[in-house]
Amino acid sequence: MSTYIANQTKALRIVKRVAITTLFANLGLVVLKGIFGVIFNNMALISDAIHSAADTVTTILVVIAAIVSKPHSDSEHNYGHEKRESFLLLLFAIFMLGLAGYVIVMGIMGLINPSESSLNIWLIVVVIISIIAKELMFQFTNHFAKKTKSASLKADAWGHRIDCITSLAVLGGLIVSHFTRNDIVENIAVLIVALFLIRLGIKVFIGAYNQLTDKTASKSDIAAVTETAWSVDGVKSIDKLSTRLFGNAILVDLEIGVDNTLSLIQAHDIAEAVHDKLEAMPDVIIKHCNVHVNPHKLEK
Repeated sequence: MSTYIANQTKALRIVKRVAITTLFANLGLVVLKGIFGVIFNNMALISDAIHSAADTVTTILVVIAAIVSKPHSDSEHNYGHEKRESFLLLLFAIFMLGLAGYVIVMGIMGLINPSESSLNIWLIVVVIISIIAKELMFQFTNHFAKKTKSASLKADAWGHRIDCITSLAVLGGLIVSHFTRNDIVENIAVLIVALFLIRLGIKVFIGAYNQLTDKTASKSDIAAVTETAWSVDGVKSIDKLSTRLFGNAILVDLEIGVDNTLSLIQAHDIAEAVHDKLEAMPDVIIKHCNVHVNPHKLEK
């Protein structure tokens, strides 16, 4: 088993455990906010519960991605199955944008037909619990997202952070509504929730789209690949470098120039050294690197 496959298999196990842990915590918040939102007929808290429910769907997609996005290849998928994660992220983004549209309608209807509102200590307690819990979930998930470099886990983490921010908006809306005696501010908070949903949906959509359309790696990764290739003895030129995103890794096609007087075996050894050094890079995850050798005529 290659180092990449071993590392990715281990990372996917971590992703699945983290996602399942936050899934149950999130379900608890959905039930808590949903029940109190319905009991006290508070649309801001209900919309916040819907946002948390969307996070639950996200987490479920993360678990599914960890199960189906295996790095192992087969006869029908010679490069593995990592792009399944990108496809699931695309579905998640579309779901988030659709949910944002629904929340916007709810907020606008609330602004058109405002109702009386009064401060309730139970609503305040529920929202504060949500803020603390979601921030802890963000810190927990984001830590492992960085460790595993999982795009889906990173999206899930930021879903928790945005839910935390929107809960803060709901808290502000509840307090202000107490003094205005209507829920106009609460419905403005609902619209703020929708804006954050749109922002997250667009961000995830762009990331998934870039992976599915073979976007090139970042400039910093390309620079690191170039520098590493140049560091191998015998490389006289870098004639062409092509990269494309593949899940949380990249694929590299590289053409190098070597002394045209070298034997085939010597040229191959240099190419093999470049290949091995690139795939062993600690900060850039390269699933596969293809190195082509061109004859390079040395200047006299």
